[in-house]
Amino acid sequence: MPIIEVRNLSKTFVTKDATVQALKEINFEVEEGDIYGIIGMSGAGKSTLVRCLNYLEVPTQGTVIVEGHDLSKLSGAELRSLRSSIGMIFQGFNLLMQSKVIDNVMFPLLIHKVTKAEAKKKAEQLLDTVGLSDKAQAYPAQLSGGQRQRVAIARALAMDPKILLCDEATSALDPQTTQSILQLLKKINRETGITIVIITHQMSVVREICHNVAIVQSGEIVERGLVEDIFTHPQSRAAKQLVIEGKDPDEFAKEQEAKSKAVPILHESRKIRIVFGTQSSFEPVIANMILTVGVPVNILRASTMDVGGTARGDMILGLPADPASQEKIISYLKERGLAVEEVQ
Repeated sequence: MPIIEVRNLSKTFVTKDATVQALKEINFEVEEGDIYGIIGMSGAGKSTLVRCLNYLEVPTQGTVIVEGHDLSKLSGAELRSLRSSIGMIFQGFNLLMQSKVIDNVMFPLLIHKVTKAEAKKKAEQLLDTVGLSDKAQAYPAQLSGGQRQRVAIARALAMDPKILLCDEATSALDPQTTQSILQLLKKINRETGITIVIITHQMSVVREICHNVAIVQSGEIVERGLVEDIFTHPQSRAAKQLVIEGKDPDEFAKEQEAKSKAVPILHESRKIRIVFGTQSSFEPVIANMILTVGVPVNILRASTMDVGGTARGDMILGLPADPASQEKIISYLKERGLAVEEVQ
């Protein structure tokens, strides 16, 4: 049974100047113990969606079910009780800057009437979990960005939540620090079974840590499924932009606008993307293909990456002008088990 179910969820904001539909008919499920990614460009509705999952934002219509409870039917006290099983971390850390690290972690425990001695013991254990035992008496201002986020994670875990919501939790961090935080989240998920929902605009984050992903564009989910499946066979235009370009969608949109204003240059009339699996990554597929088919191709882009712990590679090829040669190349690649798709 899913730990989170979202059914036909919509959210509309009404102001004196305008009505904005932030989310439209959202449907997805998150299985217990999963690491689920929600990705999209700025303004796509991701943060509104994650706030609807614990009813910090009340949907205009639709249903959110968490641990079998329809949130719309809970009383205020019942909703507050359920929220204690949902931890949340943010891009801006949201720490108490005038309080020591250990006091930040103890804070939610003390609010829930845990004794100070018990709260301190639990906080010390959590700081050890996130690798900050030696920073217990420091203040947040004395810590790096990555260390602050580790404190925020420890605080979010204080009430032993079953769900952890991460809203752009690594966006303010450098790549190396981001990697360390993602490894920490994977470790926590593996050791505790906590369900993690990650809101991000970074495809690298999704590839590194998520099992499943939903792609949000203009308030709608345009594609969802296993990360590996979407990486191999992206269906929607948004997914193809994220996978093939591997960038923040905002950057992609800016590049497309710049390209539309540029003077056209000659290029291949047909381009394809091929995805290498675990075995084909180690074979000289392109060299063998050129020898067999007898015509050259242009390698326009090639990369390797980690997708859910598995080495994957992809390549974009510019094909020769002759249609017969194009079909020979495509047939050769498919016969060897490679995923092949047309790209613009």
